Amino acid sequence: MIIRPFAESDLESLLKFANSLVREKKTNLDLGVTAFDKRLSRDFERKFLDSTLKGMKNKRVVSVAAFSGKELVGECLIRGREPSDLAHTGLLGIVVLDRYRGAGVGEKLARDALQAARRVGIWLVELEVLAVNLRAIRLYEKLGFRRAGIVPDKVCRRGRYVDMIVMYADLRQTINPP
Repeated sequence: MIIRPFAESDLESLLKFANSLVREKKTNLDLGVTAFDKRLSRDFERKFLDSTLKGMKNKRVVSVAAFSGKELVGECLIRGREPSDLAHTGLLGIVVLDRYRGAGVGEKLARDALQAARRVGIWLVELEVLAVNLRAIRLYEKLGFRRAGIVPDKVCRRGRYVDMIVMYADLRQTINPP
């Protein structure tokens, strides 16, 4: 397993990864991905990758990705917020392919991303997690995230409503060591 930031050459791996999540979302009602519902185009992923690389260059995005050979198997991004009075804050998003979940990939990605966020001046990190995703909630708590609240019925999949838990971590305090 190779852990590294996204690079310009990752477009094809990213496209395959994202579309596998689109497929999984149709059968796994508990998948935390809420950003897209249909197959993603190369142009869409190109724009996402370009935006991510630009944000990394400007120190407003932290990117950590896990590769098994050339296959992208997980990613963690922390996007710094705008405007300047929110510049110390960021929003964490993480996803790992189903067959790699529970193997420590997500924890490694999150730890590396949180350390990198601290280095670029992002010290208050927020995230949202489906209340039914107990594995992810346990990981976030292990990393030092605290619950800020619950948004009832935020996600609806096939007529089933699920609460969203809002969590945050203050990186001025040490993130729990491995």
